[in-house]
Amino acid sequence: MNTSVRRPTHQRLACTAAAVALATMVTGASAVMAPAANAWEMRVCADPDYMPQSNRAEEGYENAIAEILAEEMGAELTYQWWALAPSMVSEQLREGHCDMMIGVPDGGDGVIATLAYYRSPYAFVYRADEAYNIATFDDEVLTELQLGTTSEGTSSHLALARRGLLDRITVSSELSGTNSGTRFESMIESVADGTIDVAVPWGPVGGYYAALQDPPLTVTPVPEFDIPFTPMYHSIVIALRLGDEELRDLLDVAITRRWDDIYAILAEYNVPTLDLPRPSLSIAEQSQ
Repeated sequence: MNTSVRRPTHQRLACTAAAVALATMVTGASAVMAPAANAWEMRVCADPDYMPQSNRAEEGYENAIAEILAEEMGAELTYQWWALAPSMVSEQLREGHCDMMIGVPDGGDGVIATLAYYRSPYAFVYRADEAYNIATFDDEVLTELQLGTTSEGTSSHLALARRGLLDRITVSSELSGTNSGTRFESMIESVADGTIDVAVPWGPVGGYYAALQDPPLTVTPVPEFDIPFTPMYHSIVIALRLGDEELRDLLDVAITRRWDDIYAILAEYNVPTLDLPRPSLSIAEQSQ
């Protein structure tokens, strides 16, 4: 099924206010207050140039999610900016320059993780006025088109390569001449201007940047699994240092309480999501 896109509004205050009211009624949580002057510091490692997830201006949806979690926990949100790479764990998180990494795929080594707060698939992105309707990697029309992925080694790149389509794939850095987050925007712009026919990025990239294009683009989630049982999605968590179970548990409670807020933000940024079981609070956690 095609996912419709809408232009991001970035009016988080309005959309989260209603979600907070709903979450308060459902969980019985007390009204959320702004952190006091002596609030504890919630130190977050994040990439400064990785839209739509995060940037130094704090415009990404992961920035918005971190903001509401800090608010829920009565914390002052601060950032340690670092390119998203294995060195963020070894040189920043483990060394104590930050206490958590936001928006990372579940299953990372050498960290503990919160519960997953959303799951997003890869997606086909192509011009809405095209005659084809692509919903699977086995669609024969892909053998006739110019294709794009954000980088080599991604699940979508591997799925296309398995079908002998390597000679038809352009990775985003070849289009933009950079490996910074701007390559994501460049990939989707290249679909809009006809440089490539179909991009297969991770869903948040496709949904966010497709909504900014004219002419309109279609965003269709790929099947959840590819042969041989390769997941075509990422479940996203917050990663913490080994041994920080207490902070992880506090974050799990905050994520659960602000679940509706989180999904309001994801919808605002046109992030396609797959079903993820909604967590519940114990009686003890509801009274915190």
